[in-house]
Amino acid sequence: MNMKLQDRYDYIEPGDPKHEALYERMLKKEEMSEYYTGVTTTGIACRFGCSAAPPQKDNTVFSKRLFDLITFGFRECKVCRPLTYGTERDEVETFAELILKADHPEKYLKQVSPGDTSYRAAKRWFEQKHDGDLQKYMYVKRVNHLLKSENNQDSEYTNIITYQRYWTPIGVLIACFYEGECCLLEFMDRRALETELLFLKRKLNAHFKKRAGGVSRQLGKELKEYFTGERQTFTVPVASIGTAFQLQAWDALKEIPYGTTRSYKGQAEHLGRPTAVRAVANANGKNRICILIPCHRVIGDNGDLRGYAGGLDRKQFLLELEKSKGLQ
Repeated sequence: MNMKLQDRYDYIEPGDPKHEALYERMLKKEEMSEYYTGVTTTGIACRFGCSAAPPQKDNTVFSKRLFDLITFGFRECKVCRPLTYGTERDEVETFAELILKADHPEKYLKQVSPGDTSYRAAKRWFEQKHDGDLQKYMYVKRVNHLLKSENNQDSEYTNIITYQRYWTPIGVLIACFYEGECCLLEFMDRRALETELLFLKRKLNAHFKKRAGGVSRQLGKELKEYFTGERQTFTVPVASIGTAFQLQAWDALKEIPYGTTRSYKGQAEHLGRPTAVRAVANANGKNRICILIPCHRVIGDNGDLRGYAGGLDRKQFLLELEKSKGLQ
């Protein structure tokens, strides 16, 4: 199993054996570059040892990466400035500040060329400092802004799409629910996530609200069981929105057994459309409900991993997880 990927993500909540020791060190204002702190009551992400008043223990979580706290919906602390702390280069500081201030930080990528020294320096610095991709950080910030603005204002839409985020061993997932069914499940750092959310908003004539419910709690429980190898099938109701062909392709994905794979060609033949391999691949790429509709189980004819929007390292992890548990 891809332990390097799994080791990257660490979300330590109250009750975790490591939480007590980390909280005590935080109270002492110790400097620890290995962890960042999230305050659940305020939604603030801090550098470990922030000079602000410490939160209550039950309201504190820890993570190895600032990036992951941001994907979980936290925002950067203005006191300890976790994004730019320790940065001395002016071009990096300036670029990072633009990211923090902008409602749509991705626009700054369009204002600089790939050869721009300030962007190249910021990208390289972000990878070294925060073990992540600067561009994905911008995508996540943009999605967070969209959801926050929708959640905090009244809307002309009467329909509501509720959403919840879930921590997993390979990154944060976001799920959307409409009328008791899951209509989206994606990794928060997927590039097309904002486009998908706006599609649902337009198609369902609805606005987004962060709200827990029976189905969202059920999904959280089933995802936890899936990642610990205790669950092979899901019972959460899903509602896919797509063309007739896309719906057929997605239904075919649900028929691929846990612990097995199928080629794109095999999926096309299963649909009775043996020449529609490319159309099948495109339909799989438009699937908005990952894991529950297991597009990760489709591979190349020669066994190569191909075309997973969540990242090939995650696809490999999911396949290895299912293969190892399916043999038990």
